[in-house]
Amino acid sequence: MSSSPPPEQTTQTVRRVKARSQRPSGGPLWLGPTLGCLAGICAVVAIGALIAFRPFKGTKAVESPLIVVTVTATPIIPTATARPTAIPAATITPTPTPEGLYIGGNAIVAGTGSALRLRSDPGLQSTTLKTVSDGARLKILEGPRDADDLRWWRLHDPVDGAEGWAVEKYLIPATTP
Repeated sequence: MSSSPPPEQTTQTVRRVKARSQRPSGGPLWLGPTLGCLAGICAVVAIGALIAFRPFKGTKAVESPLIVVTVTATPIIPTATARPTAIPAATITPTPTPEGLYIGGNAIVAGTGSALRLRSDPGLQSTTLKTVSDGARLKILEGPRDADDLRWWRLHDPVDGAEGWAVEKYLIPATTP
């Protein structure tokens, strides 16, 4: 048996290369364009400033006249006026008289058949103070109040000064005082 030489071991060296982040001149890749933009902007600003602050040939400053306004108060002198010959009379419009029964008005007793009872309070159970016959004229002092399903008015009899409550059903408004 023949012996064969052992296989040769070969070694290969792998070299890793980093990506270049710098320009061949040594600066970062973004530096060139940034400096170029800044230079361009400065140039535009400088040209604009020269144009804006340097007047064009043939122009001159505009002069406007100064206007001063003075306000002077003028005194008011009263003038004599004619006096009115007569003072106009005040017109008084008459107040219409209320219709129906009302406090301060008058009522006439009617429709009782004999007499109207003046009571101490509104209500059929109240004490009768006096009776007044049909045709009697009474002064209305207070009311109306509702009691026992009836409407009541407090009245004054000028004949004797008596006062009391009576049912509206037997009272009619007096049209003359």
